[in-house]
Amino acid sequence: LLDRSTFTDSQLGNADMEMTLERAVSMLDADHTLPPRISAAATFIQHECFQKSEARKRVNQLRGIPKLLQLLKVQNEDVQRAVCGALRNLVFEDNDNKLEVAELNGVPRLLQVLKQTRDLETKKQITGLLWNLSSNDKLKNLMITEALLILTENIIIPFSGWPEGDYPKANGLLDFDIFYNVTGCLRNMSSAGPDGRKVMRRCDGLIDSLVHYVRGTIADYQPDDKATENCVCILHNLSYQLETELPDRYAQSIYIQNRTIQTDNNKSIGCFGSRSRKIKEQYQDMPMPEEKSNPKGVEWLWHSIVIRMYLSLIAKSVRNYTQEASLGALQNLTAGSGPMPTSVAQTVVQKENGLQHTRKMLHIGDPSVKKTAVSLLRNLSRNLSLQNEIAKETLPDLVSIIPDTAPSTDLLIETTASACYTLNNIIQNSYQNARDLLNTGGLQKIMTISSGDVYGSNKASKAASVLLYSLWTHTELHNAYKKAQFKKTDFVNSRTAKAYHSLK
Repeated sequence: LLDRSTFTDSQLGNADMEMTLERAVSMLDADHTLPPRISAAATFIQHECFQKSEARKRVNQLRGIPKLLQLLKVQNEDVQRAVCGALRNLVFEDNDNKLEVAELNGVPRLLQVLKQTRDLETKKQITGLLWNLSSNDKLKNLMITEALLILTENIIIPFSGWPEGDYPKANGLLDFDIFYNVTGCLRNMSSAGPDGRKVMRRCDGLIDSLVHYVRGTIADYQPDDKATENCVCILHNLSYQLETELPDRYAQSIYIQNRTIQTDNNKSIGCFGSRSRKIKEQYQDMPMPEEKSNPKGVEWLWHSIVIRMYLSLIAKSVRNYTQEASLGALQNLTAGSGPMPTSVAQTVVQKENGLQHTRKMLHIGDPSVKKTAVSLLRNLSRNLSLQNEIAKETLPDLVSIIPDTAPSTDLLIETTASACYTLNNIIQNSYQNARDLLNTGGLQKIMTISSGDVYGSNKASKAASVLLYSLWTHTELHNAYKKAQFKKTDFVNSRTAKAYHSLK
């Protein structure tokens, strides 16, 4: 019986005939073909579709995808493994094939096999295939609906070691590649937009496991672990718009302290449902609630333990995406003017000494990391109580990253604008910081950028113009400016006035 598959099968012609895609697809038929031949045909399709976009299109034309999905039902490990490998390569960088798999209800079928099979290679192929599917924007929400829970319960939670409180370990049913694939898949899903983020934040055990895993790799001195990058990118995306998207019960607990200092005249606010600017101003100086000693789920996202975790990664990882996602998560958490951003900003600057790590990121080669680091500093510098500290630690660094000539790429324009706005925040209320800025010798660069864009439409030019106008408001520095060979029109002119007043 073992040799059965080498016999010629009248339907297939000679078994030694050369295999083609047409022949392989025609063999994908459980009723008429023996399992070893099906595996051979699927493996052939897998190899042909590796790095060949023409082959992927051809299999689709031959209606090979429905046949492969049909074969997932066959209770044969070799067949399932080969079929999943073929599907994985078929959907790689091919959006038509991705949509076809999804439309034929492929995701639930694949998850069914993932839960049942004990074959690691099959699990690797399925999770790699799901990762490929999740890169299609049209499928992200579908994946959240169909796959998030199963992937979290079957792969993320057990592999992270979170429930037992120990560190990640490969057991017989899981290994690192499978976890890596699934975190890659969730990383794509986490960029699906506000509804997707809300569902992911509510997913039991997901955030807890991701945080536990990342803290474990930091403790093991492995900040450059590949899956850590994926985990931090997920947490970064889930922290986007966090304060505005939080369910009311969290918003209330964050704002709860204000109840004790409520006066009669603002009773009408109710449960702080209206987030008008006036109310936000009242929050500015309010104490933050006590931090939970055992955060759960979404509460981790703004917890000081996680803020410290991001700062550790910024300091220790050399992976650009890990650095950028850690900075980006802190940037998200410090955006806005409610109590959460204020509290996170204070934690970063005053409790965790985060400026030194952020400052270093201004000098590394990667432009995206640099841009995100400056955006974080810009958010931090909006806090009056932190401005002098930020000036002391970062002022020369901010000046050093401003280019000598008007920036031309989008990234550099953004970075330059953020640097100018950060400087503007730290000099606005401090004569000393403005004087320090003059002494760095950077004013000439700022003037060049201000006048570099004829129409003032460029963000960097506008930001530089606002900064110059603000600098002139320090009347006690006028003599120092003149000594440095600058005149009033360098600071105040139609362009800088227009930029400055457009922000008011």
